[in-house]
Amino acid sequence: MRYSTRLCISVTLLSWVGVVRSQNCQLQVPADPLTAKGLATPYMLTGCNQLDFANQGAFVEAAILDPATGNIQIYNPLVINAGMVPTGNNQNNNQNAQRDAATGFFIPPIVPTLPNNAVVGIWFGSNAATLTLTGNTGGCVNGLGNSVFGQFAHCNGQAWFNAAKTAVNNGLTKLPAPGTGSGGQGCPTTHDFRIVDQDQSDNVVTTYLLIGNNTLAQNTPANTKANPSAEELSNASDNALLNVFIYPSLGCAPYQNPCTTCPAGNGPALATDELLANFFPPAGGPALVPLNDPMVLVNGQQSLDKVNLYREGTGQPQADNNNASAMTYCQQIVQGGIFVNGNQGLFTNAGSPAAGMANNLFTFLAMRFSASFGPAPGLGCTALLNVMNPVTLTTDGNGVVTAATINTQILQGIMGNNVTTAATQSVSNVASTAASSGSAGATNAASTSATSSVPSAAPSSASGNTTNSVTATSSSTSAATGAIGSTTSVPTSSAIPPCGTGSATGTVTDTTIGCSTQAGTPSASPSKPHGGRHGEWKNWNNGGSKRSLDGKNRIASFH
Repeated sequence: MRYSTRLCISVTLLSWVGVVRSQNCQLQVPADPLTAKGLATPYMLTGCNQLDFANQGAFVEAAILDPATGNIQIYNPLVINAGMVPTGNNQNNNQNAQRDAATGFFIPPIVPTLPNNAVVGIWFGSNAATLTLTGNTGGCVNGLGNSVFGQFAHCNGQAWFNAAKTAVNNGLTKLPAPGTGSGGQGCPTTHDFRIVDQDQSDNVVTTYLLIGNNTLAQNTPANTKANPSAEELSNASDNALLNVFIYPSLGCAPYQNPCTTCPAGNGPALATDELLANFFPPAGGPALVPLNDPMVLVNGQQSLDKVNLYREGTGQPQADNNNASAMTYCQQIVQGGIFVNGNQGLFTNAGSPAAGMANNLFTFLAMRFSASFGPAPGLGCTALLNVMNPVTLTTDGNGVVTAATINTQILQGIMGNNVTTAATQSVSNVASTAASSGSAGATNAASTSATSSVPSAAPSSASGNTTNSVTATSSSTSAATGAIGSTTSVPTSSAIPPCGTGSATGTVTDTTIGCSTQAGTPSASPSKPHGGRHGEWKNWNNGGSKRSLDGKNRIASFH
């Protein structure tokens, strides 16, 4: 199928630059949101402008499970500005027509067909800094108390994942194995440290249409055909980055299900991507929402309760202070830098998701990894691990990243001697066999236990520069390694304590990083900056029009 490149890809980068996004977006959940009628009732946005997708757009995505057959369908409810009127109601008189034109219109949503006893889950994303749900929010989770997640929320998410996992284990829902891509590399999932960033499993794949600059519509096949010049607008989504850019570069294919509100009639979704990732944990260990994820902080402090509320909505196992360790997550996410560097050739030849920020997929992913790994308000791995940022970015006069060097010696040093990376390993045979046969319960246990239990030490002062161009590697260090997947021995520098102690030695085996358990309490991640989302680069075009990789107009926002 054709995938549009008119996307707002989630870079989740640090807001070292820029214009602050709106903080006051409120989305009204309609009555009976889990029913067919509720799904077809537009969500109303206040405090923000849905027509300004690049900076303030909100997005809704539903997954519908038939518990009798295991079939899954995707449906994307429409979001409109409060006060918009349906098309066809704008012919009353000139005065009303002028008023309505100023407010905007929407094409009435199609009504989904729900099976008997359908289990419906709903997930939310936003291109603004935060999104607060209002209205009929029973069964919805927006955060912990008054501390919202930010751009993410869900309604009935935990119940949907429980039902979907049961359907998989009973052999009703068939999940395709992620497979292998270029060079025998295992195709990554959303729980793969090779491709996650500082706030994994956030935002959705939903796209809408903007017609004539004032009319919103679902991106159905019929609406797409009837409005060929419409803007196709999307949420800032790691899922879109994976499905639309990384997968094609690696020769992988996304997991899709029928979708009446997708232009091709089927498509991926956050819920189904997370479901697949749950049953096919990567060889390098599953990436699960950690304590230092900026979306689960409460007033800048780590909160296990908020972590678990987030994990419940994405089908991830419950966390404790060990398996949600900030230190462990930082030690594992180094796989991402090694993976990006090892696939430099493939990614350099692929188009950039954000041409205004980086000139190809390689420089884009290197920039994204640098920001996630770097000082707060990223994951703060440089402070936790007492290392410099391993990425050197070169920018042109417009601030576009045109080259990147990843010092994999630093990353290999963090992982330890005799490193076996996960890049060329496919998912575990146990997971593949279990999910294919419908008895995938064993993989859940693997998913919950594969993270090494290393409590975080208190962070030292963040080091590194404060400019947009991160220059943190020495010219005397090697920046390139061989193809990912080989076993590489790299001396561990005494300045790189791989387990946060300065003396412990970390090693990577087939599935996890093994480090000696250290005493101490998890560290408190520094507070996110005032006024902005925990991290984004957003002012490169102030939400203006750009040209997409396929040459068509788009509204672009990359954050």
